[in-house]
Amino acid sequence: MSLEAYLQIEGIPGETLSEGYENWIELQDFDLSASQTASATSTSAGGATSGRAYMSDMLVRKAVDNATPKLHEACCSGKHFKQVSVHLFRAGDPKVKYLEIKLEEVIISSFSLTGNGDQDNSFPSELIALNYGRIQLIYSKQSRKTGQSAGQIAGGWDAISNKIFS
Repeated sequence: MSLEAYLQIEGIPGETLSEGYENWIELQDFDLSASQTASATSTSAGGATSGRAYMSDMLVRKAVDNATPKLHEACCSGKHFKQVSVHLFRAGDPKVKYLEIKLEEVIISSFSLTGNGDQDNSFPSELIALNYGRIQLIYSKQSRKTGQSAGQIAGGWDAISNKIFS
């Protein structure tokens, strides 16, 4: 199953022509992770102790397009973005958005352009790192009977305040 995912950064239009996502940036892949420091030392409650959550930068890979120059510029200038969104879709007709990732207080912390010259029919791609202060993931359940949306489950984290973000 191939990935169908789109990225929206205010003021940096992409080239996708997908209905409803015109001018979003089409993604080839992404990586998002979080970790929690933990100690085997027991607390008075009996469990392991934990510390502050670590939120890694969200990495997104995309083909070179009209967004490339402005993404590079935003990285170099340290430009701040209030919100960045990523939408992921299940294949099908109609396609169904099943995951939305919202990032707040975002900067582009890294920009890397790769030529991919050793692969047939390859096109240069970019790896962009998005550093953020808050994240929210919204999963849309899909009815197995009808294929339609069957409610949402949301969760998030405020790395600035080190608390749940909803």
